[in-house]
Amino acid sequence: MVVVGVTGAAGYIAGRLNPALARAGFDLRLIDDFSGPWKVERPELPVHRADLRDPESLRRLTDCDVILHLAAVPGVMACVEDPHGSAEINVAASERLFAFGQERAIAVAFASSFAVVGIPAHLPITEATPANPTHEYARQKADGERLLAAAVGRGRAGGAVLRMSNVYGRYQVGERPIVKGNVLNEFARQAEGGALRVNAPGTQRRDYIHLEDVVDHWVAVARFLARSPGAATMTMFNVASGEAASVLELADRVAAAWRVVRPSAAPLRIDVVPNPRGSIELLAPEFAVDRRRTEQLLGVPCRHSLAVEIPALLRGPAPAESPSAAHR
Repeated sequence: MVVVGVTGAAGYIAGRLNPALARAGFDLRLIDDFSGPWKVERPELPVHRADLRDPESLRRLTDCDVILHLAAVPGVMACVEDPHGSAEINVAASERLFAFGQERAIAVAFASSFAVVGIPAHLPITEATPANPTHEYARQKADGERLLAAAVGRGRAGGAVLRMSNVYGRYQVGERPIVKGNVLNEFARQAEGGALRVNAPGTQRRDYIHLEDVVDHWVAVARFLARSPGAATMTMFNVASGEAASVLELADRVAAAWRVVRPSAAPLRIDVVPNPRGSIELLAPEFAVDRRRTEQLLGVPCRHSLAVEIPALLRGPAPAESPSAAHR
């Protein structure tokens, strides 16, 4: 049985990923320092407390064949407000983990972000688009990509970078909803109050991918790395749907879906408000992603679309998982 370690295992993405990995037949080693906002836990998939700033924490991963490294201080503002503290996790701890993996011939996959490409010189963005970070969070993720490539280049095991676009979607563990505060999830929440707040100018464009599609990509990457033990090669993956929209376009689509889902409710108002991240957020009105090579290598299509998922978000949370879901 292939042993897969997951860092940041109590987080938003990993909380949905862990049972999918178990269903796929992997033996799991799950660690987290529980400092994040979600703390997703299941009795059948225990997450062990471990702080990656402590080198001793890596001992729980010693017998792994593959490590999926999702632990991070997430978000643009968190890294701007505490660049040193966030870099201890996102850069220094990642570098130690990459060295640990190479010493033991363990392949590592790193959770990156499309934020690293900044405003690219050419569109669409491909797996070969170079990093060109413009703010602290993007710089730290770009450093992680560079450090993994360097470790693989002089090491004994492969590596993968997963550049993820804007992840949306929610789920429940028991009675507890697990939701990430990105723009689409926020619009679904704001709709209950009758108005959607669009950060100015609203023309900023992003790619949106559903959490379930993200999970499928991570499971496929675990298989991809496990198939080639000892192959010290680096692979970049674009974890994106190819569905791009400006924030204003997204708000219009949410408002249109609201009229269908809640026909008796008042129409949603769309308010353009000052952007609290305006000085650091990329406001480029053009954005497009080419994910063909990723799909070719992994054989994973994107199964979820905004047309279907926006109404689903407005209808309410996904059904709660049963306690035995990870073992069906």
